[in-house]
Amino acid sequence: MEKLIIAGIGTNSRLALSFIEYHRLFDVIGFAVNAQYKTCDRFHDRPVYTLEHLREEVGHDDFKVFIAVLWNRLNTDRRNMYEFCRSQGYPLANLISPLAVVRSEITGDNIWLHDHVVVQNDTIIGSDTAVMQGTLIGANCQVGAHCFFGAHAILGGGSTVGEQSFIGIRSTVFDGTSIGRKCIVGACTAVKRNMPDFSKYATSSDFVIKQYSEDEVCEKLMYKKNQR
Repeated sequence: MEKLIIAGIGTNSRLALSFIEYHRLFDVIGFAVNAQYKTCDRFHDRPVYTLEHLREEVGHDDFKVFIAVLWNRLNTDRRNMYEFCRSQGYPLANLISPLAVVRSEITGDNIWLHDHVVVQNDTIIGSDTAVMQGTLIGANCQVGAHCFFGAHAILGGGSTVGEQSFIGIRSTVFDGTSIGRKCIVGACTAVKRNMPDFSKYATSSDFVIKQYSEDEVCEKLMYKKNQR
């Protein structure tokens, strides 16, 4: 079984560990965070390393990394950690549930496809994208890197989602719809028209697509408490 280090020591890292152990995907040998966020030496009975000195602290390079940070600041935190890991040459793992149905080739890395996710044929999913349980991604879709799909979301066939966008729980994006870069689709929202970059659409927004600056839209999606 391949050795894995989970990047992050928050709630989502515990979720990733449980997921990995349940499906016996990897041998998790530790966790890692950036040095400025290291607050403990052990987490779930495993050592906590610093990403800046990972190979030296582990003592070998026979491992992969999975970044378990999810959607804080519109996926910016996960993207930054992803880009740092790539710059250090760390190989990044995918977490693909054996219960997922995947009819397209997965060519990216740091992709999480949770239980009962369905990915139809001829669809591209960008690297560093998390797709939570029960989500359907239709045929001939293009999903950019660093995206997040909440549980039981639906992306209709022929749709596109720009990088770093957030698709909320039980939302539905109709066939052939274009979602721009860094967009937010609220939970339980039905999207039937295109959304430009840096926009938000939710059932509570009086059916108006609200567009923001790039910096503003990232601040629309924040953990109540930042979890690394």
